[in-house]
Amino acid sequence: MGRPVGRREDDGGFVTAETAVALPVLGLVLVACFAGAGVVRRELQVQDAARIAARAAARGEPADVIRRLATQFGPTGASVRVWREGELVRVEVVADASLPAPFGVWAPQLSVRASSVALDESTSSTTSP
Repeated sequence: MGRPVGRREDDGGFVTAETAVALPVLGLVLVACFAGAGVVRRELQVQDAARIAARAAARGEPADVIRRLATQFGPTGASVRVWREGELVRVEVVADASLPAPFGVWAPQLSVRASSVALDESTSSTTSP
């Protein structure tokens, strides 16, 4: 009987070497996926905060209530800007969404921004049938 087809005598260690390369790469991909999911989560929070604050501003709520709602529903440390343009109320929410820095490696600082616009109900004219 001879040796099995496709098997070489000197191939010992190839699987170990391939695994030693693949596992760290897989780990980095996994960390990148979690970091990306965190940024997306932050973006959704910012969008929700801008939408809720714009709706409150359109109802005629005071500025402190609008900012409180935006910071309550937005991510921690978000900045809120509210302004009016004619009959429109605009709210912009900006927050940092930094990526994790594993092992002390430089991590880029990202910023997520969302704005929402609503028709100011106190100035808009409504017609009833």
